Amino acid sequence: MPRVSDAHRAARRELVLEAARRTFSENGFHATSMDDVIRASGLSAGAVYQYFRSKDELIAAAAAEALGALRHTLDTLDDESSQDPATTLVTVLKSWPLTPGPDGLDITRLALHGWSEATRNPELHALVHDGLDGFRERVAQLLARWQANGTVSADIDAVSITPPLMSLLLGYVVQRALFGADVDPAAYARGLVQLLGLPHEPSPTEHS
Repeated sequence: MPRVSDAHRAARRELVLEAARRTFSENGFHATSMDDVIRASGLSAGAVYQYFRSKDELIAAAAAEALGALRHTLDTLDDESSQDPATTLVTVLKSWPLTPGPDGLDITRLALHGWSEATRNPELHALVHDGLDGFRERVAQLLARWQANGTVSADIDAVSITPPLMSLLLGYVVQRALFGADVDPAAYARGLVQLLGLPHEPSPTEHS
Protein backbone atom coordinates (compact mmCIF):
# COMPACT_ATOMS: atom_id res chain seq x y z
CA MET A 1 0.00 0.00 0.00
CA PRO A 2 1.27 3.51 -0.75
CA ARG A 3 2.40 5.51 2.25
CA VAL A 4 0.14 8.32 3.41
CA SER A 5 2.00 11.64 3.25
CA ASP A 6 2.28 14.01 6.18
CA ALA A 7 0.40 16.62 4.15
CA HIS A 8 -2.47 14.17 3.62
CA ARG A 9 -2.59 13.35 7.32
CA ALA A 10 -2.58 17.04 8.23
CA ALA A 11 -5.40 17.72 5.77
CA ARG A 12 -7.51 14.87 7.15
CA ARG A 13 -6.89 15.98 10.72
CA GLU A 14 -7.97 19.52 9.80
CA LEU A 15 -11.09 18.10 8.13
CA VAL A 16 -12.05 16.36 11.36
CA LEU A 17 -11.28 19.46 13.42
CA GLU A 18 -13.32 21.65 11.10
CA ALA A 19 -16.28 19.30 11.46
CA ALA A 20 -15.88 19.40 15.24
CA ARG A 21 -15.73 23.20 15.31
CA ARG A 22 -18.86 23.42 13.21
CA THR A 23 -20.88 20.98 15.31
CA PHE A 24 -19.59 22.43 18.59
CA SER A 25 -20.52 25.93 17.44
CA GLU A 26 -24.02 24.86 16.43
CA ASN A 27 -24.89 22.56 19.33
CA GLY A 28 -22.42 23.18 22.15
CA PHE A 29 -19.96 20.71 23.59
CA HIS A 30 -22.33 18.61 25.71
CA ALA A 31 -24.96 18.15 23.01
CA THR A 32 -22.36 17.11 20.44
CA SER A 33 -21.27 13.48 20.28
CA MET A 34 -18.37 11.86 18.49
CA ASP A 35 -20.93 10.32 16.12
CA ASP A 36 -22.07 13.87 15.23
CA VAL A 37 -18.51 14.86 14.41
CA ILE A 38 -17.94 11.69 12.39
CA ARG A 39 -21.06 12.33 10.31
CA ALA A 40 -20.11 15.98 9.77
CA SER A 41 -16.60 15.02 8.66
CA GLY A 42 -17.78 12.52 6.05
CA LEU A 43 -15.06 10.11 7.18
CA SER A 44 -15.31 6.70 8.77
CA ALA A 45 -15.23 6.29 12.54
CA GLY A 46 -11.87 4.54 12.27
CA ALA A 47 -10.40 7.43 10.30
CA VAL A 48 -11.61 10.03 12.81
CA TYR A 49 -10.31 8.11 15.82
CA GLN A 50 -6.87 7.94 14.20
CA TYR A 51 -6.54 11.67 14.85
CA PHE A 52 -8.64 12.25 17.96
CA ARG A 53 -9.29 9.54 20.51
CA SER A 54 -12.14 11.34 22.29
CA LYS A 55 -14.40 14.36 22.27
CA ASP A 56 -12.28 15.92 25.01
CA GLU A 57 -9.26 15.85 22.68
CA LEU A 58 -11.32 17.57 20.00
CA ILE A 59 -12.50 20.22 22.46
CA ALA A 60 -8.93 20.90 23.58
CA ALA A 61 -7.71 21.15 19.98
CA ALA A 62 -10.51 23.52 18.97
CA ALA A 63 -9.89 25.72 22.03
CA ALA A 64 -6.13 25.79 21.43
CA GLU A 65 -6.67 26.87 17.85
CA ALA A 66 -9.08 29.66 18.81
CA LEU A 67 -6.74 30.98 21.50
CA GLY A 68 -3.84 30.78 19.07
CA ALA A 69 -5.74 32.88 16.54
CA LEU A 70 -6.38 35.60 19.11
CA ARG A 71 -2.77 35.68 20.26
CA HIS A 72 -1.49 35.61 16.66
CA THR A 73 -3.44 38.80 15.92
CA LEU A 74 -1.63 40.62 18.72
CA ASP A 75 1.77 39.11 17.97
CA THR A 76 1.67 40.18 14.32
CA LEU A 77 0.73 43.80 14.93
CA ASP A 78 3.26 46.01 13.18
CA ASP A 79 4.47 49.38 14.42
CA GLU A 80 1.94 51.30 12.33
CA SER A 81 -1.11 49.34 13.46
CA SER A 82 -0.12 49.47 17.14
CA GLN A 83 1.06 53.06 17.42
CA ASP A 84 -1.83 54.08 19.67
CA PRO A 85 -4.75 52.43 21.52
CA ALA A 86 -7.46 53.44 19.05
CA THR A 87 -5.65 52.13 15.98
CA THR A 88 -4.72 48.94 17.80
CA LEU A 89 -8.26 48.29 19.03
CA VAL A 90 -9.72 48.72 15.56
CA THR A 91 -7.05 46.49 14.02
CA VAL A 92 -7.51 43.72 16.58
CA LEU A 93 -11.30 43.74 16.56
CA LYS A 94 -11.46 43.74 12.77
CA SER A 95 -8.80 41.03 12.50
CA TRP A 96 -10.22 38.50 14.94
CA PRO A 97 -11.94 35.71 12.98
CA LEU A 98 -15.21 36.24 14.81
CA THR A 99 -17.83 36.39 12.10
CA PRO A 100 -19.23 33.32 10.32
CA GLY A 101 -17.09 32.37 7.35
CA PRO A 102 -18.04 30.58 4.12
CA ASP A 103 -18.58 27.36 6.09
CA GLY A 104 -21.02 29.10 8.45
CA LEU A 105 -18.79 28.70 11.49
CA ASP A 106 -19.40 31.27 14.21
CA ILE A 107 -16.27 31.31 16.33
CA THR A 108 -17.84 33.61 18.92
CA ARG A 109 -20.28 30.87 19.92
CA LEU A 110 -17.42 28.40 20.01
CA ALA A 111 -15.51 30.74 22.30
CA LEU A 112 -18.46 31.01 24.70
CA HIS A 113 -18.89 27.24 24.79
CA GLY A 114 -15.16 26.90 25.46
CA TRP A 115 -15.13 29.35 28.35
CA SER A 116 -18.12 27.62 29.91
CA GLU A 117 -16.55 24.18 29.48
CA ALA A 118 -13.33 25.45 31.07
CA THR A 119 -15.17 25.88 34.40
CA ARG A 120 -15.61 22.12 34.67
CA ASN A 121 -12.82 20.65 32.54
CA PRO A 122 -9.43 20.98 34.33
CA GLU A 123 -7.39 20.33 31.18
CA LEU A 124 -9.29 22.93 29.19
CA HIS A 125 -9.16 25.36 32.13
CA ALA A 126 -5.37 25.09 32.17
CA LEU A 127 -5.23 25.62 28.42
CA VAL A 128 -7.45 28.70 28.56
CA HIS A 129 -5.58 30.05 31.59
CA ASP A 130 -2.21 29.73 29.86
CA GLY A 131 -3.56 31.26 26.67
CA LEU A 132 -5.06 34.25 28.43
CA ASP A 133 -1.87 34.72 30.45
CA GLY A 134 0.03 35.14 27.20
CA PHE A 135 -2.66 37.47 25.94
CA ARG A 136 -2.37 39.59 29.08
CA GLU A 137 1.40 39.79 28.68
CA ARG A 138 1.06 41.06 25.12
CA VAL A 139 -1.52 43.70 26.12
CA ALA A 140 0.80 44.86 28.90
CA GLN A 141 3.62 45.20 26.36
CA LEU A 142 1.42 47.32 24.12
CA LEU A 143 0.50 49.59 27.04
CA ALA A 144 4.19 50.05 27.80
CA ARG A 145 4.80 51.01 24.16
CA TRP A 146 2.01 53.59 24.25
CA GLN A 147 3.42 55.05 27.45
CA ALA A 148 6.85 55.27 25.87
CA ASN A 149 5.58 57.15 22.80
CA GLY A 150 3.35 59.43 24.89
CA THR A 151 -0.08 58.28 23.65
CA VAL A 152 -0.96 56.97 27.12
CA SER A 153 -0.19 58.68 30.41
CA ALA A 154 2.90 57.41 32.20
CA ASP A 155 0.82 57.44 35.42
CA ILE A 156 -1.28 54.48 34.20
CA ASP A 157 -0.29 51.19 35.83
CA ALA A 158 -0.09 48.71 32.95
CA VAL A 159 -0.38 45.72 35.26
CA SER A 160 -3.59 47.04 36.83
CA ILE A 161 -5.27 48.21 33.63
CA THR A 162 -4.59 45.07 31.58
CA PRO A 163 -7.26 42.80 33.18
CA PRO A 164 -10.16 45.28 32.78
CA LEU A 165 -9.00 46.11 29.25
CA MET A 166 -9.03 42.39 28.47
CA SER A 167 -12.56 42.16 29.86
CA LEU A 168 -13.66 44.86 27.44
CA LEU A 169 -12.08 43.03 24.51
CA LEU A 170 -13.49 39.64 25.50
CA GLY A 171 -16.85 41.30 26.11
CA TYR A 172 -16.83 42.13 22.41
CA VAL A 173 -16.69 38.41 21.68
CA VAL A 174 -19.69 37.82 23.95
CA GLN A 175 -21.71 40.57 22.30
CA ARG A 176 -20.86 39.33 18.80
CA ALA A 177 -22.02 35.86 19.83
CA LEU A 178 -25.33 37.23 21.12
CA PHE A 179 -26.08 40.02 18.65
CA GLY A 180 -24.00 39.22 15.57
CA ALA A 181 -23.35 41.93 13.01
CA ASP A 182 -25.28 44.48 15.10
CA VAL A 183 -22.03 44.89 17.05
CA ASP A 184 -19.64 46.74 14.73
CA PRO A 185 -15.92 46.43 15.55
CA ALA A 186 -15.07 50.02 14.56
CA ALA A 187 -17.97 51.46 16.58
CA TYR A 188 -17.08 49.26 19.54
CA ALA A 189 -13.47 50.40 19.40
CA ARG A 190 -14.54 54.06 19.29
CA GLY A 191 -16.68 53.46 22.35
CA LEU A 192 -13.75 51.93 24.22
CA VAL A 193 -11.54 54.86 23.31
CA GLN A 194 -14.13 57.34 24.60
CA LEU A 195 -14.81 55.28 27.73
CA LEU A 196 -11.14 55.06 28.62
CA GLY A 197 -10.32 58.62 27.60
CA LEU A 198 -7.65 57.41 25.19
CA PRO A 199 -6.29 59.26 22.19
CA HIS A 200 -8.50 58.66 19.16
CA GLU A 201 -8.06 58.35 15.44
CA PRO A 202 -8.63 61.65 13.62
CA SER A 203 -11.86 61.77 11.67
CA PRO A 204 -11.87 62.95 8.02
CA THR A 205 -12.94 66.46 9.12
CA GLU A 206 -10.01 66.68 11.52
CA HIS A 207 -7.56 66.25 8.66
CA SER A 208 -8.89 69.33 6.85
